[in-house]
Amino acid sequence: MQTKRIVILGAGFGGIAAARELDKLQTRLCGAEVVLLDQHNYHLFMPLLYQVGTGGIEPGNICFPLRSMINKGGTGPPVMFRECQVQGLDVERKTVFTNRVDLEYDYLVFALGSTTNFYGLPDIESHVMPLKTLKDGIALHNRILESFETALLEPDEQKRRELLTFAVVGGGATGVETACTTAIFVFKTLARDFPPLVPQARVALVEGADSLLRGMRPEMGRIALQKLKSRGVEVLLNCPVACTSPTGIQTRDGRSIPTRNIVWVAGVRPVALAETLPADKARDGRIIVDGQLEVAAVPGLYVIGDCAYRTQFGASIAYPPTAQIAIQEGRAVARNIAWSIMGRPQQPFSYDYRGELIYLGRNHAVGEIGNRVIDGAPAFWLYQTYYLNKLMGFKKKLSTLIDWAYDYFYRRNTAKLD
Repeated sequence: MQTKRIVILGAGFGGIAAARELDKLQTRLCGAEVVLLDQHNYHLFMPLLYQVGTGGIEPGNICFPLRSMINKGGTGPPVMFRECQVQGLDVERKTVFTNRVDLEYDYLVFALGSTTNFYGLPDIESHVMPLKTLKDGIALHNRILESFETALLEPDEQKRRELLTFAVVGGGATGVETACTTAIFVFKTLARDFPPLVPQARVALVEGADSLLRGMRPEMGRIALQKLKSRGVEVLLNCPVACTSPTGIQTRDGRSIPTRNIVWVAGVRPVALAETLPADKARDGRIIVDGQLEVAAVPGLYVIGDCAYRTQFGASIAYPPTAQIAIQEGRAVARNIAWSIMGRPQQPFSYDYRGELIYLGRNHAVGEIGNRVIDGAPAFWLYQTYYLNKLMGFKKKLSTLIDWAYDYFYRRNTAKLD
């Protein structure tokens, strides 16, 4: 039998899950060659990125070397990692073009993830801070500190208020957690270093819909709203953004938010390369896949994670772009590729919902476990335990635990990050 080559594009949650599952299935792959491609040599643990931005944990705690993450249980050839940037695809010739090497493949797993969605608003990218990469988290942390340092020397009251106003756009999980921890960082931690400035500080969460955490149980959104307000966050619902400028936000209903610090977490869209694939796409740009997560018009091409559009069984809505779903899709695709190589029928993907957990500050979180919503201290300790367990390696877990303990009993990190 001719040796097959399986290429995985992207080392996010879906790509890593696919690579590790294929490593376990090597005995069934008949010696197939598995190659993982990514532009970075590390996996970024995105769910805790907001804590880097708000001084909760050190950046290195959520970065894991890819070569140490793969090849954990296979008995065949190891999964190969190549650090390179994907520049194009030719699905007819089954070739991936990168800035370093071109690779032919038999099976392709498209797991390149998403990018920030600015919804076509003009010039917005130059005025806001996204929160998608490690550099974004570090930049947010430094921006908060620089704003306070600059405001301390600013004689103009209006400019000082703009510097001390922090607006988070987007009321999903990332927006809620970012707004909450920004408020804690500003009103608790920095209050010790800049006591004259904190009374002038303002943290706002701007959401275009009429509730927070849409897509989750309404009770979770109500609990989050109540807790954010108690933390000092000004929550603006039914407030879609019309435009931004270097000095503020203008909403569609005419409201103005003077600020020089806009964190944009209002949504995501598939990476630009997804647009070039000869496949049917949904309105949001995601690639439509069949029940096996394969593109019907391009056999051997599988799409998972934030780029995949797959409707839920018994419903007309698609699975949301979450890490939990991407991981399960990665494992399912790996098994289907193994079945295909062995000449066996592939199995449809079925999502096993595990629940949600949203951080809301010290001794408080909100979550959905099974059919039950939990909040308060039990949800907080469950959140800490769950995400600590998800981190890779004893050293990372211990370092994160120390950071959390330091934050819980003392204060967050106020040193600028390089």
